[in-house]
Amino acid sequence: MKKARALSGRKTMYMSALSLCMVASSVPVAPQLAIAERGEAQSLFLADEIDLASTEDVSVIVEFDELPEQVALAVSKELEDDLTEEEARENVEESHEQFKETLADVLDTSENASSYVEREYTTIFNGVSVNLPANKVEELLEREGVKAIYSNDVIELIKPVEEKAVDEPVEAMMVDSIPFLGVHELHEQGLKGAGVKVGVIDTGIDYEHPDLKAVYKGGYDFVDDDDDPMEATYEDWKNSGMPEFNANGSSYYTSHGTHVSGTVAGTGENDSEYAVTGVAPEVDLYAYRVLGPYGSGTTADVIAGIEQSVMDGMDVINLSLGNNANDPIAPTSIATNNATLAGVTVVTSAGNNGRNGLGTVGAPGAAALPISVGASNVSLTIPEFSSTYQLGEEELTGDLRVIAESFTGNLEDFSNQTLELVDAGLGTVAEFEQVDVSGKVAFVIRGELAFVDKIANAKAAGAEAIIIYNNLPGDGHNPIYAGAGHNYVPSFSLTYEDGEAIASLLEDGATVTFGEMSGSVTTGDLLADFSSRGPVNYTAAIKPEVVAPGVDVHSTVPSYMAGPEFTGDYEFAYRRSSGTSMASPHVAGVAALMIQANPEQTPADIKTKLMNTAVPMTEEYNVFEIGAGRINPVAAIESTVMIQASIDSYHVEDDLLALIQDKTGGLSFGFVSTDAGNIRERHSLRLTNSGTEAKTFNVHASFHTANGTLPAGENGLTLQTNSTITVPAGETVENNAFLIAPKTAAEGLYGGYMTLTNVADQSEVYRIPFGTYVSEEALVAQPIGTPVYAFDFAS
Repeated sequence: MKKARALSGRKTMYMSALSLCMVASSVPVAPQLAIAERGEAQSLFLADEIDLASTEDVSVIVEFDELPEQVALAVSKELEDDLTEEEARENVEESHEQFKETLADVLDTSENASSYVEREYTTIFNGVSVNLPANKVEELLEREGVKAIYSNDVIELIKPVEEKAVDEPVEAMMVDSIPFLGVHELHEQGLKGAGVKVGVIDTGIDYEHPDLKAVYKGGYDFVDDDDDPMEATYEDWKNSGMPEFNANGSSYYTSHGTHVSGTVAGTGENDSEYAVTGVAPEVDLYAYRVLGPYGSGTTADVIAGIEQSVMDGMDVINLSLGNNANDPIAPTSIATNNATLAGVTVVTSAGNNGRNGLGTVGAPGAAALPISVGASNVSLTIPEFSSTYQLGEEELTGDLRVIAESFTGNLEDFSNQTLELVDAGLGTVAEFEQVDVSGKVAFVIRGELAFVDKIANAKAAGAEAIIIYNNLPGDGHNPIYAGAGHNYVPSFSLTYEDGEAIASLLEDGATVTFGEMSGSVTTGDLLADFSSRGPVNYTAAIKPEVVAPGVDVHSTVPSYMAGPEFTGDYEFAYRRSSGTSMASPHVAGVAALMIQANPEQTPADIKTKLMNTAVPMTEEYNVFEIGAGRINPVAAIESTVMIQASIDSYHVEDDLLALIQDKTGGLSFGFVSTDAGNIRERHSLRLTNSGTEAKTFNVHASFHTANGTLPAGENGLTLQTNSTITVPAGETVENNAFLIAPKTAAEGLYGGYMTLTNVADQSEVYRIPFGTYVSEEALVAQPIGTPVYAFDFAS
């Protein structure tokens, strides 16, 4: 073990950081971690509800001092050390044997201590999950070789944002994101992910789905501990004796992992008009089931899934899961950092807590090294019809907009068709029972019931279609598109003004005549309101790094999700869902295409290029909301320039909070203080030109004031750098950027973008987001083992 211990010490020196810089200020703060100090450089991270005096068993995760195998090798390579794989493996194995002896001694048992160990980790996290009496935890922490002990917390999928039970408007967004992102152009060039291994760490997968069957290559189920990562099925629920839905409204049977998998790798081979072609339809797809019934699991299983994916040689892994803790050093954050160090491109969802404002990114989305992804919408064409209404002696007109479709119908069949129109009030079941709408068009007003319930009630009553008019004057059409569904009939929206005029004259025998079908194009590249925002606790780092389509994403689901009667029939096994869970698999798929195009790229290169080539959003957002912007896959692959910075970010290593080098496409200056006077902070950018011609760029830096970031001009902040930069062909140059602020600068968040535009080709533009938090108070160093507090950015 001597060699490894020396390496660990050298790594800490290389990381050059053994402290946590925090700010003590008047800004409201909230403790993020409950930490009990147990000797120098040892830490206990347990949930408040755990009683350390109890004899009841608790499940905890124990981290060892010894570096995980793949991390030790990565560090050795960086330090040009000569540690071999065999030596790294032997060191880890020895640490596990030593721990089992220690555990037996703590438990005062002659039994094999292995029976108390639930899972062992060696590759990207060195430790175990163990079940033991709560009153033995502190004693275990004091023993040699034990670095830290964590709660084995509940982890859940980042649940898709569904329409609320009340009639709440949502943005109408529906289109296939593949052409919007230009991915189809890459497919035409032969880039479909062939030879790249992608792991989806989630609720499992329905590998019998025709759109996934050909790409699925294997995986593991850490919930049932077998090699069959099938989703929890409808039949599983019927046999379980458990409630169909839990208190959070989640069903026992799951579909999330299958939906994510379809976005990554759907092949479009199903004999269905709804078949899904994913971003990378020729990858080797693996599924790691770490979330079970109701989409819930444990930290222990998530770490086990990450570790197994690395051991199985994944090139890319996607985690659309986590919790709302904005914690860059949570166990899942440590594991994803280590997986990245091991050479895997890790993609995480930022979270769906954005309606609570800034500082809402969750874990592991807050981890330093993975790519954290927010959700945006895409522009779409919504079908529309002109319409004429015969109401007794009166004839009125109105423009209809589609808000839902049937899986089995064809909207174009309504063109030039005349149908009887029947008033069905609010569209309740009772109101439909009072009228005959069979083969007719139901006419209802928005309100009281959800849109989807009104539509389902119309179908149940035999209606051919339904028109729902808005109940808000001057609000235009109903702001919803519910997608296609087996329980829907063709559904249309009218404005309040048109609807009220028709309703006032509606009587028996009224008709509606549909005109020709056309379409209107909506605005794309808007940030979803639910998309979680940065900055990251403890570091004020920019997260998410990028955004991708995550609103009403059409993808695969298990057959039973269309209804139990469709089990095994995949014609309608599709669903539109919204969430950052739907955004991150787009990025995971693009990462696979980038690796196919250039296998020599590192995870840091992939993250950097995605950020460099991201495009601005339609509206103004700050960098902590959208990072660099919306991904541009074609530019990320075709670009010959990379602009990268090395930012100090937090990671737990060698018993202390250490700074880890995050090679990224943004400039996070973190917390800076005016306590000692004016601010002058420097970061260096490395510009690499892999092309065959020199390139000269005009450089422009501008701060953005939006949604919580302060006006830099009023407060004297500037970002100073060279106005032009020339990068010779095949070379790398460095360029400094200085954050300048006077002592009088107001406390708060600041951010903006540095843009580099090719002088010879104005269409070649790169974006570098930058951000900081200015504090009026001194920065205080707090090593792990003392209480850690963090800003409540949302307050």
